[in-house]
Amino acid sequence: MSSSATLPLLPHPPAHLPLALPLTVTVTDRPTASALADWSRLVADSIGGDVAQLPEWARLRGTVGFRARYILVHAGGPGGELLGGAQVLERPLPLLGSVGYVPYGPVVAEGLSDPSAVRAALSDALTELGRTAMRMLFVQPPAGGEAVSRELLARGFRPSDANIAPGQTLRLYLHHDIGELRAGLSRRLRTWTNRWESRGVTVRLGTEADVPLLAGLVARSGEHQGFAAVTADYLATLVRELGPSAVIFVGELDGRPVAAALFTRYADSLKLRFAGMDRDEAVSRSNVPAAVQWYAIQWAKRAGLRWFDQGGISAESADALFTGQSRDSLRGVDRFKASFGGEPHRSPRAVELIANPVLRAGYDLSRDWAPGRRLIELAKAVLRTGRLR
Repeated sequence: MSSSATLPLLPHPPAHLPLALPLTVTVTDRPTASALADWSRLVADSIGGDVAQLPEWARLRGTVGFRARYILVHAGGPGGELLGGAQVLERPLPLLGSVGYVPYGPVVAEGLSDPSAVRAALSDALTELGRTAMRMLFVQPPAGGEAVSRELLARGFRPSDANIAPGQTLRLYLHHDIGELRAGLSRRLRTWTNRWESRGVTVRLGTEADVPLLAGLVARSGEHQGFAAVTADYLATLVRELGPSAVIFVGELDGRPVAAALFTRYADSLKLRFAGMDRDEAVSRSNVPAAVQWYAIQWAKRAGLRWFDQGGISAESADALFTGQSRDSLRGVDRFKASFGGEPHRSPRAVELIANPVLRAGYDLSRDWAPGRRLIELAKAVLRTGRLR
Protein backbone atom coordinates (compact mmCIF):
# COMPACT_ATOMS: atom_id res chain seq x y z
CA MET A 1 0.00 0.00 0.00
CA SER A 2 1.38 3.43 -0.88
CA SER A 3 2.16 5.94 1.83
CA SER A 4 -0.83 8.03 0.79
CA ALA A 5 -3.85 6.66 -1.04
CA THR A 6 -7.51 7.52 -1.37
CA LEU A 7 -9.78 4.54 -1.79
CA PRO A 8 -13.54 4.94 -2.35
CA LEU A 9 -14.87 1.79 -0.70
CA LEU A 10 -18.64 2.31 -0.89
CA PRO A 11 -20.28 3.02 -4.25
CA HIS A 12 -23.62 4.08 -2.76
CA PRO A 13 -24.30 6.67 -0.07
CA PRO A 14 -25.16 5.10 3.32
CA ALA A 15 -28.49 6.43 4.58
CA HIS A 16 -27.20 7.42 8.01
CA LEU A 17 -24.72 10.03 6.77
CA PRO A 18 -25.89 13.63 7.11
CA LEU A 19 -24.54 14.64 3.68
CA ALA A 20 -25.84 11.55 1.84
CA LEU A 21 -22.46 11.04 0.16
CA PRO A 22 -20.29 7.95 -0.39
CA LEU A 23 -17.44 7.26 1.99
CA THR A 24 -13.83 7.91 1.07
CA VAL A 25 -10.98 6.19 2.92
CA THR A 26 -7.55 7.81 2.99
CA VAL A 27 -4.48 5.93 4.21
CA THR A 28 -1.52 8.25 4.72
CA ASP A 29 1.63 8.81 6.73
CA ARG A 30 1.73 12.48 5.67
CA PRO A 31 -1.53 14.02 6.90
CA THR A 32 -1.94 17.78 6.63
CA ALA A 33 -2.08 19.97 9.73
CA SER A 34 -5.79 20.47 9.09
CA ALA A 35 -6.38 16.71 8.87
CA LEU A 36 -4.54 16.15 12.15
CA ALA A 37 -6.60 18.86 13.84
CA ASP A 38 -9.82 17.20 12.63
CA TRP A 39 -8.50 13.85 13.82
CA SER A 40 -7.71 15.20 17.31
CA ARG A 41 -11.23 16.62 17.59
CA LEU A 42 -12.75 13.30 16.55
CA VAL A 43 -10.74 11.39 19.18
CA ALA A 44 -11.70 13.91 21.88
CA ASP A 45 -15.40 13.63 21.05
CA SER A 46 -15.50 9.83 20.83
CA ILE A 47 -16.51 7.42 23.59
CA GLY A 48 -13.37 5.67 24.76
CA GLY A 49 -11.09 8.27 23.16
CA ASP A 50 -7.58 7.95 24.54
CA VAL A 51 -4.38 9.99 24.32
CA ALA A 52 -2.76 6.99 22.61
CA GLN A 53 -4.73 7.91 19.46
CA LEU A 54 -3.57 11.54 19.43
CA PRO A 55 -0.83 12.90 17.12
CA GLU A 56 1.06 14.01 20.24
CA TRP A 57 1.28 10.37 21.29
CA ALA A 58 2.54 9.43 17.84
CA ARG A 59 5.32 12.01 18.18
CA LEU A 60 6.16 10.53 21.57
CA ARG A 61 6.34 7.02 20.12
CA GLY A 62 8.49 8.41 17.34
CA THR A 63 11.28 8.80 19.91
CA VAL A 64 11.49 4.99 20.15
CA GLY A 65 11.36 4.26 16.44
CA PHE A 66 7.66 4.31 15.58
CA ARG A 67 5.98 6.17 12.77
CA ALA A 68 2.27 6.89 12.47
CA ARG A 69 0.01 5.95 9.60
CA TYR A 70 -3.54 7.29 9.56
CA ILE A 71 -6.70 5.72 8.21
CA LEU A 72 -9.30 8.48 7.78
CA VAL A 73 -12.91 7.94 6.67
CA HIS A 74 -14.70 10.99 5.26
CA ALA A 75 -18.17 11.63 3.94
CA GLY A 76 -17.72 12.33 0.25
CA GLY A 77 -14.15 13.31 -0.59
CA PRO A 78 -11.19 13.93 1.74
CA GLY A 79 -12.52 17.43 2.45
CA GLY A 80 -15.81 16.10 3.75
CA GLU A 81 -16.82 15.45 7.34
CA LEU A 82 -14.47 13.09 9.21
CA LEU A 83 -16.53 10.13 10.42
CA GLY A 84 -13.92 7.70 11.71
CA GLY A 85 -10.32 6.65 11.64
CA ALA A 86 -7.34 4.98 13.26
CA GLN A 87 -3.81 6.01 14.16
CA VAL A 88 -1.62 3.00 13.41
CA LEU A 89 1.82 2.99 15.04
CA GLU A 90 4.45 0.87 13.32
CA ARG A 91 8.16 0.19 13.43
CA PRO A 92 10.55 -2.42 12.02
CA LEU A 93 12.00 -5.20 14.13
CA PRO A 94 15.26 -6.98 13.20
CA LEU A 95 14.73 -10.14 11.10
CA LEU A 96 10.98 -9.64 11.24
CA GLY A 97 9.92 -6.52 9.42
CA SER A 98 7.25 -3.96 10.15
CA VAL A 99 5.04 -4.53 13.19
CA GLY A 100 2.07 -2.27 13.83
CA TYR A 101 -0.45 -1.69 16.57
CA VAL A 102 -3.57 0.39 17.13
CA PRO A 103 -3.98 1.34 20.81
CA TYR A 104 -7.62 2.08 21.69
CA GLY A 105 -8.73 2.52 18.12
CA PRO A 106 -10.19 2.74 15.59
CA VAL A 107 -12.69 5.41 16.59
CA VAL A 108 -16.02 6.35 15.02
CA ALA A 109 -17.79 9.70 15.26
CA GLU A 110 -20.55 9.97 17.83
CA GLY A 111 -24.12 10.63 16.77
CA LEU A 112 -24.29 8.47 13.65
CA SER A 113 -27.65 6.72 13.53
CA ASP A 114 -25.98 3.67 11.95
CA PRO A 115 -22.16 3.61 12.15
CA SER A 116 -21.86 0.17 10.57
CA ALA A 117 -20.70 1.46 7.16
CA VAL A 118 -17.91 3.49 8.78
CA ARG A 119 -16.84 0.50 10.90
CA ALA A 120 -16.82 -1.71 7.80
CA ALA A 121 -14.69 0.78 5.88
CA LEU A 122 -12.19 1.02 8.76
CA SER A 123 -12.07 -2.76 9.15
CA ASP A 124 -11.45 -3.23 5.42
CA ALA A 125 -8.62 -0.70 5.48
CA LEU A 126 -6.98 -2.22 8.57
CA THR A 127 -7.19 -5.69 7.01
CA GLU A 128 -5.61 -4.46 3.78
CA LEU A 129 -2.86 -2.70 5.75
CA GLY A 130 -2.17 -5.83 7.80
CA ARG A 131 -1.99 -8.04 4.74
CA THR A 132 0.12 -5.83 2.47
CA ALA A 133 2.24 -3.46 4.57
CA MET A 134 2.95 -5.18 7.88
CA ARG A 135 4.16 -8.53 9.11
CA MET A 136 2.02 -8.27 12.22
CA LEU A 137 -0.83 -5.93 13.13
CA PHE A 138 -2.38 -5.77 16.61
CA VAL A 139 -5.57 -3.86 17.43
CA GLN A 140 -6.97 -2.99 20.87
CA PRO A 141 -10.37 -1.37 20.25
CA PRO A 142 -11.54 1.38 22.60
CA ALA A 143 -14.37 1.18 25.12
CA GLY A 144 -17.58 0.55 23.20
CA GLY A 145 -15.67 -0.97 20.28
CA GLU A 146 -16.95 -4.55 20.54
CA ALA A 147 -18.42 -4.32 17.04
CA VAL A 148 -14.99 -3.43 15.65
CA SER A 149 -13.53 -6.63 17.15
CA ARG A 150 -16.29 -8.64 15.49
CA GLU A 151 -15.74 -6.93 12.13
CA LEU A 152 -12.01 -7.64 12.22
CA LEU A 153 -12.45 -11.25 13.33
CA ALA A 154 -14.78 -11.76 10.36
CA ARG A 155 -11.98 -10.53 8.06
CA GLY A 156 -9.31 -12.95 9.24
CA PHE A 157 -7.99 -11.39 12.43
CA ARG A 158 -7.89 -13.64 15.48
CA PRO A 159 -8.11 -13.01 19.25
CA SER A 160 -4.85 -11.70 20.68
CA ASP A 161 -3.24 -12.03 24.10
CA ALA A 162 -0.18 -9.96 23.13
CA ASN A 163 -1.32 -7.18 25.47
CA ILE A 164 -0.22 -4.39 23.14
CA ALA A 165 -2.31 -2.02 25.29
CA PRO A 166 -3.83 -2.84 28.69
CA GLY A 167 -7.08 -4.67 28.05
CA GLN A 168 -8.35 -4.59 31.62
CA THR A 169 -8.12 -2.05 34.39
CA LEU A 170 -9.66 -0.86 37.64
CA ARG A 171 -11.76 2.28 37.43
CA LEU A 172 -12.88 4.32 40.40
CA TYR A 173 -16.07 6.35 39.95
CA LEU A 174 -15.29 9.83 41.25
CA HIS A 175 -18.82 11.24 41.53
CA HIS A 176 -19.10 9.63 44.96
CA ASP A 177 -18.36 12.03 47.80
CA ILE A 178 -14.93 11.89 49.41
CA GLY A 179 -16.26 9.96 52.41
CA GLU A 180 -17.54 7.19 50.14
CA LEU A 181 -14.25 7.11 48.25
CA ARG A 182 -12.36 6.79 51.52
CA ALA A 183 -14.72 4.01 52.65
CA GLY A 184 -13.79 2.10 49.51
CA LEU A 185 -10.13 1.92 50.53
CA SER A 186 -8.77 -1.16 52.20
CA ARG A 187 -8.91 -1.07 55.99
CA ARG A 188 -5.16 -0.55 56.18
CA LEU A 189 -5.24 2.43 53.82
CA ARG A 190 -8.19 4.02 55.60
CA THR A 191 -6.05 4.04 58.73
CA TRP A 192 -3.10 5.53 56.88
CA THR A 193 -5.09 8.48 55.53
CA ASN A 194 -5.06 9.79 59.14
CA ARG A 195 -1.38 8.97 59.76
CA TRP A 196 0.59 10.15 56.74
CA GLU A 197 0.95 13.74 57.90
CA SER A 198 2.18 12.79 61.37
CA ARG A 199 4.67 10.33 59.78
CA GLY A 200 6.24 13.04 57.63
CA VAL A 201 4.58 11.94 54.38
CA THR A 202 3.48 14.68 51.98
CA VAL A 203 2.46 14.73 48.32
CA ARG A 204 2.81 17.58 45.86
CA LEU A 205 2.12 18.26 42.20
CA GLY A 206 5.22 17.73 40.14
CA THR A 207 6.66 19.80 37.31
CA GLU A 208 8.81 19.12 34.26
CA ALA A 209 11.82 19.56 36.56
CA ASP A 210 10.74 16.35 38.35
CA VAL A 211 11.00 14.19 35.22
CA PRO A 212 14.56 12.94 35.98
CA LEU A 213 13.40 12.03 39.49
CA LEU A 214 10.38 10.18 38.09
CA ALA A 215 12.53 8.35 35.54
CA GLY A 216 14.96 7.20 38.23
CA LEU A 217 12.17 5.90 40.45
CA VAL A 218 10.46 4.12 37.54
CA ALA A 219 13.79 2.51 36.63
CA ARG A 220 14.26 1.24 40.19
CA SER A 221 10.77 -0.23 40.20
CA GLY A 222 11.46 -1.82 36.81
CA GLU A 223 14.59 -3.50 38.13
CA HIS A 224 12.65 -4.78 41.13
CA GLN A 225 9.57 -5.98 39.24
CA GLY A 226 11.31 -7.13 36.06
CA PHE A 227 9.95 -4.73 33.45
CA ALA A 228 11.83 -2.56 30.95
CA ALA A 229 11.64 1.07 32.01
CA VAL A 230 11.41 4.01 29.62
CA THR A 231 14.09 6.68 29.63
CA ALA A 232 14.08 10.16 31.12
CA ASP A 233 14.12 11.58 27.58
CA TYR A 234 10.98 9.60 26.75
CA LEU A 235 9.16 10.90 29.84
CA ALA A 236 10.33 14.44 29.13
CA THR A 237 8.92 14.18 25.61
CA LEU A 238 5.62 12.87 26.99
CA VAL A 239 5.32 15.81 29.37
CA ARG A 240 6.29 18.30 26.67
CA GLU A 241 3.93 16.89 24.03
CA LEU A 242 0.90 16.45 26.29
CA GLY A 243 1.39 19.64 28.29
CA PRO A 244 -1.31 20.06 30.98
CA SER A 245 -2.70 16.62 30.12
CA ALA A 246 0.39 15.04 31.73
CA VAL A 247 0.12 15.28 35.51
CA ILE A 248 2.93 14.29 37.90
CA PHE A 249 2.55 13.66 41.63
CA VAL A 250 5.57 13.37 43.93
CA GLY A 251 5.50 11.74 47.35
CA GLU A 252 8.04 12.85 49.95
CA LEU A 253 9.15 11.38 53.26
CA ASP A 254 10.52 13.98 55.67
CA GLY A 255 11.05 16.29 52.70
CA ARG A 256 12.87 13.72 50.56
CA PRO A 257 11.17 12.70 47.26
CA VAL A 258 10.81 8.93 47.30
CA ALA A 259 7.80 8.05 45.10
CA ALA A 260 6.24 9.53 41.98
CA ALA A 261 3.57 8.79 39.41
CA LEU A 262 2.65 10.23 36.04
CA PHE A 263 -0.97 10.30 34.90
CA THR A 264 -2.67 11.49 31.73
CA ARG A 265 -5.78 13.62 32.02
CA TYR A 266 -8.03 13.20 29.00
CA ALA A 267 -11.77 13.47 28.44
CA ASP A 268 -13.33 12.57 31.80
CA SER A 269 -10.53 10.38 33.20
CA LEU A 270 -7.21 10.52 35.01
CA LYS A 271 -5.21 7.45 33.94
CA LEU A 272 -2.03 6.09 35.53
CA ARG A 273 0.81 5.70 33.03
CA PHE A 274 4.05 5.36 35.00
CA ALA A 275 4.91 5.02 38.69
CA GLY A 276 8.02 4.29 40.71
CA MET A 277 9.37 4.34 44.22
CA ASP A 278 12.57 4.25 46.20
CA ARG A 279 13.17 0.70 47.45
CA ASP A 280 14.17 1.96 50.92
CA GLU A 281 12.34 0.02 53.64
CA ALA A 282 11.16 3.24 55.31
CA VAL A 283 9.32 4.21 52.12
CA SER A 284 7.37 0.97 52.08
CA ARG A 285 6.77 1.07 55.82
CA SER A 286 5.25 4.57 55.52
CA ASN A 287 3.13 3.65 52.47
CA VAL A 288 4.34 6.66 50.48
CA PRO A 289 3.28 5.23 47.06
CA ALA A 290 -0.24 4.77 48.45
CA ALA A 291 -0.24 8.39 49.64
CA VAL A 292 0.60 9.45 46.07
CA GLN A 293 -2.36 7.47 44.69
CA TRP A 294 -4.79 8.78 47.31
CA TYR A 295 -3.69 12.36 46.65
CA ALA A 296 -4.18 11.81 42.90
CA ILE A 297 -7.69 10.46 43.49
CA GLN A 298 -8.61 13.54 45.49
CA TRP A 299 -7.03 15.83 42.90
CA ALA A 300 -9.02 14.18 40.10
CA LYS A 301 -12.24 14.55 42.05
CA ARG A 302 -11.58 18.24 42.70
CA ALA A 303 -10.89 18.67 38.98
CA GLY A 304 -14.40 17.39 38.21
CA LEU A 305 -13.31 14.22 36.46
CA ARG A 306 -15.53 11.17 36.35
CA TRP A 307 -13.05 8.28 36.46
CA PHE A 308 -9.75 7.42 38.13
CA ASP A 309 -8.17 4.72 35.96
CA GLN A 310 -5.43 2.50 37.40
CA GLY A 311 -3.91 1.99 33.98
CA GLY A 312 -3.99 -1.77 33.63
CA ILE A 313 -4.14 -4.99 35.65
CA SER A 314 -3.47 -8.57 34.61
CA ALA A 315 -6.15 -10.69 32.97
CA GLU A 316 -5.91 -13.12 35.88
CA SER A 317 -6.63 -10.38 38.41
CA ALA A 318 -9.55 -9.11 36.35
CA ASP A 319 -10.97 -12.64 36.17
CA ALA A 320 -10.67 -12.99 39.94
CA LEU A 321 -12.49 -9.73 40.59
CA PHE A 322 -15.20 -10.41 38.01
CA THR A 323 -15.92 -13.75 39.68
CA GLY A 324 -16.31 -12.10 43.09
CA GLN A 325 -12.98 -13.03 44.67
CA SER A 326 -11.60 -10.73 47.33
CA ARG A 327 -9.07 -8.09 46.32
CA ASP A 328 -6.86 -9.59 49.03
CA SER A 329 -6.50 -12.66 46.80
CA LEU A 330 -4.59 -10.63 44.21
CA ARG A 331 -0.82 -10.37 44.10
CA GLY A 332 1.80 -7.70 43.65
CA VAL A 333 0.98 -4.39 42.06
CA ASP A 334 -2.58 -5.50 41.19
CA ARG A 335 -3.33 -6.02 44.87
CA PHE A 336 -1.95 -2.55 45.57
CA LYS A 337 -4.18 -1.02 42.88
CA ALA A 338 -7.25 -2.88 44.12
CA SER A 339 -6.72 -1.53 47.66
CA PHE A 340 -8.11 1.81 46.46
CA GLY A 341 -11.46 0.34 45.48
CA GLY A 342 -12.69 0.65 41.94
CA GLU A 343 -14.43 -1.80 39.67
CA PRO A 344 -12.80 -4.06 37.09
CA HIS A 345 -13.32 -2.97 33.51
CA ARG A 346 -12.50 -4.84 30.30
CA SER A 347 -11.84 -3.28 26.92
CA PRO A 348 -13.26 -5.05 23.85
CA ARG A 349 -11.38 -8.13 22.69
CA ALA A 350 -7.94 -7.36 21.26
CA VAL A 351 -7.24 -8.94 17.86
CA GLU A 352 -4.22 -9.58 15.67
CA LEU A 353 -3.46 -10.30 12.04
CA ILE A 354 -0.34 -12.29 11.06
CA ALA A 355 -1.01 -12.93 7.41
CA ASN A 356 2.09 -15.02 6.63
CA PRO A 357 1.30 -18.61 7.67
CA VAL A 358 4.94 -19.50 8.37
CA LEU A 359 5.44 -16.46 10.58
CA ARG A 360 2.13 -17.12 12.34
CA ALA A 361 3.10 -20.74 13.04
CA GLY A 362 6.52 -19.66 14.34
CA TYR A 363 4.94 -17.06 16.59
CA ASP A 364 2.52 -19.62 18.00
CA LEU A 365 5.27 -22.16 18.62
CA SER A 366 7.42 -19.55 20.35
CA ARG A 367 4.72 -18.93 22.94
CA ASP A 368 4.87 -22.61 23.93
CA TRP A 369 8.68 -22.66 24.22
CA ALA A 370 10.57 -20.98 27.06
CA PRO A 371 13.34 -19.41 24.90
CA GLY A 372 10.67 -18.33 22.42
CA ARG A 373 8.66 -16.63 25.15
CA ARG A 374 11.81 -14.83 26.21
CA LEU A 375 12.36 -13.58 22.66
CA ILE A 376 8.77 -12.34 22.53
CA GLU A 377 9.27 -10.47 25.80
CA LEU A 378 12.47 -8.92 24.44
CA ALA A 379 10.59 -7.83 21.32
CA LYS A 380 7.90 -6.26 23.48
CA ALA A 381 10.57 -4.42 25.46
CA VAL A 382 12.02 -3.02 22.24
CA LEU A 383 8.57 -1.95 21.06
CA ARG A 384 7.82 -0.33 24.41
CA THR A 385 11.09 1.42 25.14
CA GLY A 386 13.13 1.34 21.95
CA ARG A 387 15.89 -0.50 23.81
CA LEU A 388 16.92 -4.14 24.10
CA ARG A 389 16.87 -4.99 27.80
